[in-house]
This record gives sequence, C-alpha cells and structure tokens, in this order.
Amino acid sequence: MRLLLPCAALLLALAACHNAGDDDDLSLSAPVAAGDMIALRPAPSDAPGTTYRLLYRSTDAHLPNKLVAVSATLIVPYGRPPRGGWPVMAWGHGSTGIGLTCAPSVMGIGGPQAAFYGAWLRAGFAVVATDYPGLGEAGAPLFLNARSEGMAMLDSVRAARHAVSDLGSGVVLQGHDEGAQGALAAAGIAAQYAPDVQVAGTIAIAPPDPARDPDFLTGSGNPHRFSPSVPHALILGASLGRADPSFQPDRAFTPRALPAYHIAQKECRSDVFVAAERDGLTPANALTPEAARALAPAIAWTKYPTLALKQPVMLAIGTGDTQVPVMAQERLAQDLCAAGTNVTVERYRGAEHTPVRARAQSDAIAFARNVLDGGVPSSACGVLRR
Repeated sequence: MRLLLPCAALLLALAACHNAGDDDDLSLSAPVAAGDMIALRPAPSDAPGTTYRLLYRSTDAHLPNKLVAVSATLIVPYGRPPRGGWPVMAWGHGSTGIGLTCAPSVMGIGGPQAAFYGAWLRAGFAVVATDYPGLGEAGAPLFLNARSEGMAMLDSVRAARHAVSDLGSGVVLQGHDEGAQGALAAAGIAAQYAPDVQVAGTIAIAPPDPARDPDFLTGSGNPHRFSPSVPHALILGASLGRADPSFQPDRAFTPRALPAYHIAQKECRSDVFVAAERDGLTPANALTPEAARALAPAIAWTKYPTLALKQPVMLAIGTGDTQVPVMAQERLAQDLCAAGTNVTVERYRGAEHTPVRARAQSDAIAFARNVLDGGVPSSACGVLRR
C-alpha cells in the first residue's frame, strides 16, 4: 500500500505539528479545500487491516465560506488491492453525544466495532469512518445536522484518497442511526457538493427523520414515563446551545431537566441517558410548553436536503427498535419512494436499535457488491405505495 505523501518524515511532521483546533475555522480564500488531508497517524486497532486516524477539512454547515477540521478512522485491508483499487465503504456512526471525546476515533475500536469493520474489510472494502465536525477536533458539534454529516462523509472519502493510493473510485455510503441520516444526506448532495465522489448506493440502518416525526420530542408512548426522546432532545438542545450562544435552554427544558442538559453539553450519549433516567425525566416533566418553538432551529437542520436520490437505497429496519420509532422509519421509506428513489427495505424481526446493525450486515454487503457491479436492486416501492 502506498501513502500519497512525499515521505514518512513528512507524515510524522504533519501529525506532530497539528493540535486540535488549529484548523477549525479556516477561510476558503486560503489555498486549501474541503476534502484536503491535514494529517494521518497510525492508530491501534483489532480490525484486520491497516488503521489510521485521519484529519481532514470539511465545510462548516453554518458558514459555507469556512472550513473545519474533522477527524476520521481509515482502515485499509491487508494484501494487494484489486485492479482499480479497494472500493470504499464510507461509514457514519450512530449518535455518541457532542462531547469532544465522544468521537469514535478517540474512544478507539473495540471488539464489536472491530468485528463490524472486519466483515467489510474481509469482503474487500476499505473503510473510512468520519467522527463528524466538533467530535474529536475542536468546533461546534451539530447533532443530527443532515448537511454537516453528509459533507463530512463525502469529504472523508476525498481525504482518504489523498492519503492512500490504493483506494478505487467505487463508493458505498452506510450509516446507523445518526449516521444513517448522514449517509442519506450525503447521497442527496453528492452530485453538487462532491461530484468527484461517485456514490453507487446507500445503506441506511435505523434512520431517524426528526423533521417529519411528530413524536421526535415527546415520544409516542406515555408522556409520564421515560422515553429515549428525552435524552435525544437534551443533546439536540445542547448542540443548539453550542452553535447559537443566544439559545436559552430554560425556554425548552424545565428546571428539573436543566442538570441533565448541562451534562449533555460536555458528556457522551450514555451519560445523558443515565442522567435522564436517574433524575426521572419524562417528556411531561422535562420539556416546557414552548420546547418545540425553542428547538425549532435545530429541528430545521435535521431535514434531509432531498429524498430524490439517484442511486439505490437499502433501508434496514429492526421491528423491535425503541430508539427510532419503527413507524417513523417506515414513513421515511414511503417518502423516499414518493420522491422517486429506488428503495430496498429489509426488516429484521424483533431486532432492537443497536443489534439491527449486525443483523443487517450480510444483506448490506450483498447490496454493496451488487450496486458496485452496476446492479439495480429490486425496489420495494410498489408494495409500499399500496
């Protein structure tokens, strides 16, 4: 495998001279561009491939004339690449929170993640997994901001190709939860934002659709019982507070919920869930009557740029999902079909939110191989429209 760098010494120098935050507010007038690599460092991993932590530039979702520094994990299979180079699976991770150290590249690749990546590496794919802006590198993390996630995914592919010569032109986008939203958003903006990234297809596992989900803030169950919608709302509010200093959290959250809100500003998703359950938070006692209005700017940024996608989509739905409502996922499939997208829907009976990723893996790899070979998957849209 060849690195597209003049020498190993330059690689080490780039890694040594970069500090988190150095590149988190760069003017586009500088001789740099979105998708440029900043640095590449070897990283420890149990995955069966050569692993790096990649730093690169992407476009700021709020200030399109600025660039931000973003981190990612890049894993290249062992052995000789196929003719034309390794196809790339660009991965969007599920929500981890908005704390700086909640980035997967910082937390490291544990056993389950190594097994997940390993299946794709053994199938002959290189993997590039963005952390999203504001995670792993200083900046304002934009939780569930569809355009921010999508641009970061596309630019991670560009940067990976700048770093490693053995990557080919074939690209499949894939994500889970927040990352599924990012993958669908990336597919929607690729032709305009990154025409050099030729997307063959998109795999969305447990995708949320907050802008169209009337129960996103309040949950669909008993409003006086705990719901995952509460910590998700807290993280979204904390993200809005980081992006907009004028945001007043007490407009959205009750005094009882404010301690958990402050945890959401700095800690990771699991910490927010623990705090919300510990404090007995429910939609009824955590949200103020004007919560939807106060959080409206953040709800707006969750909207998909378009659902009319040129390449096929595989939607993986766990029928036991309690994190992203199944009905919201089914409604998204119908909306994609209505927009003219070729949609394959795979349902995994009884699968919860996180386990569905493993359940869908073999189908996802088969889908990816098919679309990279120019195949057109059978669409479920005829059935969904009935």
